[in-house]
Order: sequence, then C-alpha cells, then structure tokens
Amino acid sequence: MAPQVQLPGIPETAGESDILREQLEYLIEHTASEVQCGCSECQRYLRVRSILLEIFGEPQNAKVCEMVPPLAKAA
Repeated sequence: MAPQVQLPGIPETAGESDILREQLEYLIEHTASEVQCGCSECQRYLRVRSILLEIFGEPQNAKVCEMVPPLAKAA
C-alpha cells in the first residue's frame, strides 16, 4: 500500500463583508496618516466616502419629498 500524501488544505475564504471592512479600514488609515495626496488610494477613499454618506444628502425619492411638507406642517 502506497503512503498517503497530505496536501496542505486550502484556507477558508474570507467573507465579503470582512473584505469590504478591511478595505475600508485600509483606506481610512491611508488618508489619516497622509495628507490627501491625490493618489489612487485617496481617490478611492473619496469615492467610497461619497457613496457611504449619500444617504445623508437630499432625498432622491419623489414620494419622500412629497411627504416632507405635510409632516413638517403637522409638527
């Protein structure tokens, strides 16, 4: 009988949210430790920041905009 060869196991892949969190932490650390130099990493940070903060901007949905005045009058 031939001896069995143990092959190294394939490491478990990281979850998508873990990868995204790691990338976001990397970009934050890059911009915190450097003056925003305009490199590709700084540009990525600005794009991601803009997308993540988009929810705090003006309402995009017309129905939400229509509801705001009646709600404000009720207050």
